[in-house]
Parts: sequence; structure tokens; C-alpha cells
Amino acid sequence: MNIFKILLCLGLCTLAPMTFAAQATNQQVQKLIDVMRIDQLLQQTVQQIRPQIDQQAYVIVQNIVKHDKLSPQEQIVANELADQLFEQSKKSISWDKMQPIYQKIYKDVYSGEEVQAQIDFYSSKVGQAILEKSPIVAQESMKIVNTQLLSTMQSTEKDFAQLNKKLEALKKAAEAQ
Repeated sequence: MNIFKILLCLGLCTLAPMTFAAQATNQQVQKLIDVMRIDQLLQQTVQQIRPQIDQQAYVIVQNIVKHDKLSPQEQIVANELADQLFEQSKKSISWDKMQPIYQKIYKDVYSGEEVQAQIDFYSSKVGQAILEKSPIVAQESMKIVNTQLLSTMQSTEKDFAQLNKKLEALKKAAEAQ
């Protein structure tokens, strides 16, 4: 056997486990989803983001009325907006809509072996403890992201205001010619 054939065989043997990993079955993925209690975690996360939705609604109304403290009537409108945003969020990420998406993602991304390993881990005491803390991690992450986005939006408004002045000056200069 020549060296080329030996190298080819070694290469194929090395790649074979990666290439031919068995795809996860629908049943495996569903078991993982059940063990991870993704539906419950999703609903907990929605409940935990309610304060951020309330804050966003308050800021939206603040930006519209152009003052820092909302009047009682403006606060009522902000509360109504928050309620609508919250209800829309719940509908958008209801389990009926999200379950097939999760099913497809997990089946497309993970092999059967990887799904089984996750089932084994999340069935353990440590795995369940990590799952219990996931909504808290999501909530804290969302607070940070919202703060960063708000800061970015405020600085962007200032940047665009300055840019708009420059664009207006260019427009006036072009019209004067």
C-alpha cells in the first residue's frame, strides 16, 4: 500500500465520526426541551422583563411629551402602552409559536449524541440548578442591554442633531449657488 492510500485512510477515519454523526430525533429533541423546561423558562423570562417594558414605555412617552416627569394622565398612557407592549411580547413568544422553532434549531444544530448529553446533564441536580438560574441571568442581561441601548439612542440623537445641522448648512450652500 502506498503512502497516499495510507494518508487517505487515516484522513477518512479521522473525519468519519464528525461527518456521520447521527442527527437528533424529534423524540430526543422533545425530551431535551421537556427536561430543560424551556416553555416554563420562556414564560418566566417574559414575566421578568415586565419592569424593562414598563421603563421603555415610560421613556417613549417622555420622549414624546419632551419633559422628564410625566403627569398623572401621561403616566396612565405610559401604563397602557406598557400593557400593550407586554401583551404583544407574550403573544409573539408564546410557546405555541416558539416550540416548533426550538425543535428545529436543536435538531439542526445538535447531533443525537449531543442532545443526549444535554438530556443527561440537565436531568442532573446541577443541570436543574443551572436551569433555575437562567431566567435571572436573562433578566440581568436584559437590564444591561436596555441601559446600553438607551445610552446609545441618547448619544445617537445628539450625533444626528449635529449632523442634521451640517446637512442643512450644505443644503443652504447648494441652494445659494
